[in-house]
Amino acid sequence: MPNTPPDYCPDCGGRLEPVDPPAVQRCADCGEYEFFNPIPTARVAVLDSGGRSPPGSAAKPHDGDAVLLVKVDIPDRDLWGTPGGMVEAGEDPDVAGARELEEETTLVVDPADLVLFDARTFVKFEATHKTCLCYAVDAADVRGTPEADDEVAEARFWTPGELAATEDRLLTSWPEAYKDLQWWVDEGGAALDRDG
Repeated sequence: MPNTPPDYCPDCGGRLEPVDPPAVQRCADCGEYEFFNPIPTARVAVLDSGGRSPPGSAAKPHDGDAVLLVKVDIPDRDLWGTPGGMVEAGEDPDVAGARELEEETTLVVDPADLVLFDARTFVKFEATHKTCLCYAVDAADVRGTPEADDEVAEARFWTPGELAATEDRLLTSWPEAYKDLQWWVDEGGAALDRDG
């Protein structure tokens, strides 16, 4: 189902008129208010600080702080992002983050180990409004080896320097801060430090 502002009243079919666009509209015929709300999403930054993770953890040796990224399956475009997706009806956002992490990378994490460190609403693709809840987790608290699942083309840890040295980029439809891998390292790491 697309998430775009409605044009017609779902109750009577009358034309909606703007009250506080795009969030609030009112039906000219029946007077009912209609609300356009952003899609809640959860993203997970699995952080590893230099390759000395315990056996069984998701991280692999590397130089410097790294974040697990998944390559979006778009032909001829090398775009990466942290694992994540939409929160389903009746699902808590941290549970959604853990579910999306497993669906996209096969990694397993206890939702209680996820630390919320950022939340913001933004417009994606001109008309789709999203609220993104960003969680961080230490790679030592994640079980398994990252493998791309059906939804993504690849899953691997990147340091900010490694990503900057390539033509690959973070998702261009994200808010400006989210396009900077160092932001994920700094903000997610700070949240884990405060929580620890």
